[in-house]
Amino acid sequence: MSVRSTIRRRGPEDAATLAALRREALEQAPLAFSASPEDDGGLSLDSARTALSDVQEQAVFGHFEEARLAGMVGVLRAAKLKGRHKAELYGMYVTPTARRRGVGRSPLDAAVEHVRRWQGVGQLHLCVTTGAPAAARLHRAAGFREWGREPRALQSGGVFVDDLHFVLELGGSADAPPGRRPPDGGEASLETA
Repeated sequence: MSVRSTIRRRGPEDAATLAALRREALEQAPLAFSASPEDDGGLSLDSARTALSDVQEQAVFGHFEEARLAGMVGVLRAAKLKGRHKAELYGMYVTPTARRRGVGRSPLDAAVEHVRRWQGVGQLHLCVTTGAPAAARLHRAAGFREWGREPRALQSGGVFVDDLHFVLELGGSADAPPGRRPPDGGEASLETA
């Protein structure tokens, strides 16, 4: 028996379903996320509706098996002017019963393709904790490269995990091509009086 799967962008009408899956993610994998159920704004239905209404600067994609949400991931464009060439991938989660079946890769691919259409965005960043090795493998397989590590970034229940920082170079930023140097050819520097 095959399960009918679909990937779709979530809208404001999906706020309750999204908040429920987000709560499950934070409770089931506390060391995979920097947020906790006690401090995550995304669990508020009003906050979720507002975020899902912002069609220009962010998006959340869900993987549905039949009518059940089995996985999700979000993307958010940097708000500050000097960082507009970047976007962040966040909130990646797949329910335990749907893991190891490609459910994570489908919304990830949809999110990457969505970000590629954002004018001027050339990099997609994310953090994965060492508490989520399957997520790190998934992102490496999708072309992300690890560029740094923050030791003991998160702590829950007396257990510490590191944050692994990843980037995917999209190659489409007209505003700030990857690796471009300042006009003088040298390193960027700050001038002081």
